[in-house]
Amino acid sequence: MMPDKEKQLGHARGSLKTDKGYQYFVRELQSILSKGLCQAYKAVNNLKVQTHWQLGERIVREELKHQDRADYGKYLLENLAADLSVERRELYRIVKFYRCYEIVATVSPQLSWSHYENLIEIEDGKRPFYQNKAILHS
Repeated sequence: MMPDKEKQLGHARGSLKTDKGYQYFVRELQSILSKGLCQAYKAVNNLKVQTHWQLGERIVREELKHQDRADYGKYLLENLAADLSVERRELYRIVKFYRCYEIVATVSPQLSWSHYENLIEIEDGKRPFYQNKAILHS
């Protein structure tokens, strides 16, 4: 680029930085980006919750098929942890999540996996109260 054109562009950029209309426009675009990223994050997290519910449901069904075998569930989770490269503790949480929310309709799309990790540690009778509180504050 020629030096004069570079000067003109630099001057135009400088004047845009001080233009209130341009500043408003930039803030508007930043807001759109921020909202989009937030929606994307929520969508991904919702998918994670749904996936964990499906995993829990399938693992529990498998355990029930072999309930006549002592400690099958324990060995099943240990083997799955190794074969799926998932921490055993995480698989236990996933199964516990499913057992706490066996009806998929009771799983709120407004709550993240982190919410559910905390909710499954609360005793059954108190869980709905805290779940509703979490929904109100999310």
